[in-house]
Amino acid sequence: MIEKPFILSLAALKAIITTILLALSMPLLAHEGHDHGAPAKPADVNLAPRFELRSEDLELVGVLAGQDLIIYLDRAADNAPVPGAQIEIEGQGIKGVATEMANGVYQLSAPSLTQAGKYPLTITVQVGEIVDLLSASLEIGEIAPAMPDDGHSDRNWWFYAGTPLLLLAGGLIVRRLRRQPQHGIHSA
Repeated sequence: MIEKPFILSLAALKAIITTILLALSMPLLAHEGHDHGAPAKPADVNLAPRFELRSEDLELVGVLAGQDLIIYLDRAADNAPVPGAQIEIEGQGIKGVATEMANGVYQLSAPSLTQAGKYPLTITVQVGEIVDLLSASLEIGEIAPAMPDDGHSDRNWWFYAGTPLLLLAGGLIVRRLRRQPQHGIHSA
């Protein structure tokens, strides 16, 4: 009996490619109540505490970053940063002059503003001949505890690993069955 060289038929090639593509797409399939549609908008976006003020000449935004109050100062007319200003901030547990960090960005250490509460602030801004006396309220909410990880992504690892293996085993069985000599057909 002369052995024929193994030639991969078009149907077998399609089956192999389909199996590989299916195995690669397994993590993308929906599971356990997930439809993988449009992502839901978060219910509560936790932004850093901030305040915004606007006068005839200036716009001022204050953002609490850790223990520092960062102030962004711009001209109201064209939103251009205002360098070289003197910004004095006074309030419950805070009093000082902010130092310029960059063009129109100022910083004041404010460790007393780390507790939850509502803080009224008086802000004096002096730039050249412009002097503005502004008042703001900085509200700091409670920090929500971090959500525990439920390990959802590890739960069905066996499914993603097992499905390609089952498909591969099925392909090997089909191949083996096709290679066996068929009874009743003899060639001379």
